[in-house]
Amino acid sequence: MVTDMIQAVLFDLDETLVDRTETMRMFLMRQHKRVTALNRIDCFEYVDACLKYQENGYADKHEAYKLACDAIGLSFANLADLLVEDFKEYYGKEPVLFPGVLDTLGILHKSYMMGLVSNGRTKVQAAKIEASGISRFFSSVCISEAIGVKKPDREIFIKCLDDLSVKPLDAVFVGDNPSLDIEPAKALGMRAVWRRNGCFPEPKSCDGIYSNIDELPGMLKNID
Repeated sequence: MVTDMIQAVLFDLDETLVDRTETMRMFLMRQHKRVTALNRIDCFEYVDACLKYQENGYADKHEAYKLACDAIGLSFANLADLLVEDFKEYYGKEPVLFPGVLDTLGILHKSYMMGLVSNGRTKVQAAKIEASGISRFFSSVCISEAIGVKKPDREIFIKCLDDLSVKPLDAVFVGDNPSLDIEPAKALGMRAVWRRNGCFPEPKSCDGIYSNIDELPGMLKNID
C-alpha cells in the first residue's frame, strides 16, 4: 500500500553512503606516498596489510597500524603513532561514494526532508560529507562527537528528528549495521531499511532491504 506518511529519511554515513573500504584503500595509497618510512615497502603490500586489520573500520587505529606494520616487517620506533597522526590529518578528504548515491539522494531530496546520523570524529565525518558533495541534501547532520552521544543511543536519533521537526513514526532510517542503525531506529518507532552487506547478518526486523541504493526511492513509496 502506498502511503504519504513518510516525511523524512535519515541516513547512516559509512557503509551506507560512503564506501569505507574503497575510501580507506585510496587513503592508504596516498599515505604510502606521504610517509617516507613506508617507501621501502611495496604500496599494494602496505595497503593490503592495513586493510586486513581494519575490521571494517571498527578496529582501534593505533593497534591496527601496529599489527599491519609488524606483519610486513616495518619496525620503526613510533611508526604507528606517526601513521595515526597522518590518518587524523588527511583521512576523509577524498571519500568514495557507493555507485548511484548522488543520483538517488537527488531524487529523494525532492520528496522528503533528509537527515544524516553518523558515529565518528567531527573533523573526519564532516570532511567526508563536504568532499563527497552530499551535504546539500541534508537539513540536519548529527555526528556523535559533536552531539556527545553515539549510536545506538536514542538521543542522537531524536536530535536529528527534532532538527527536522518530524516524529519517529513519520521517518525512515537507512543504515548498514543492525545493532547501531536498524534496531535503535525500530525501537524509537521509526521504520528502518537495511543495506545488504557482507559484514552483518540480516536484521531480525526491518521494513526493507536493498543491495543497490537506486532501489530505495521505489521501496520508500511502498513502506506502510
